Amino acid sequence: MELRKATFEEGQTALEILKETAEWLKSIGSDQWSDVLNGEDKHGIIAAVKRNEVFFFYNNEKQLVGMVAAWQTPTEWDRLLWEKVEPDKNACYLHRVIIRPKYRKAGYGKELLNAIKNKFEKQIDELRLDCLASNQRLATFYMDNGFKHVDYSKDSTGTEFELFSYKMK
Repeated sequence: MELRKATFEEGQTALEILKETAEWLKSIGSDQWSDVLNGEDKHGIIAAVKRNEVFFFYNNEKQLVGMVAAWQTPTEWDRLLWEKVEPDKNACYLHRVIIRPKYRKAGYGKELLNAIKNKFEKQIDELRLDCLASNQRLATFYMDNGFKHVDYSKDSTGTEFELFSYKMK
């Protein structure tokens, strides 16, 4: 398994993986990330690639099975969701944790999280991420992989999210 920073030239690949996942989500009845299906990049994934904040995850056969965005500077979104939780100046915020649909159910999600933990082990104190509160399967997955549920929060539209933390030390 290999976790590698996406290169400047791979921004479009990251957007395509996001779109592929949005299509899969739509096929199972979710409208999460649906704006990307309309050609919008409100998630800023291409800009994140240019800032060296996106990592591609490859299996042992060198197939691109997933990706994750890792922000060491909290975005406006992060500040909104995490405002009630003790601020951690040395945290990394994970977003777009994706295992491509055709590679699901093979243990890659756990491997991706382990790889990102190892990547930032000596650089930060905490990994933070969020998911829709309605997605209990994903919340359970994060907890099964060492993340602790720390709070609930709402975005500006009132949608509820669960917040998770993984302490590095």
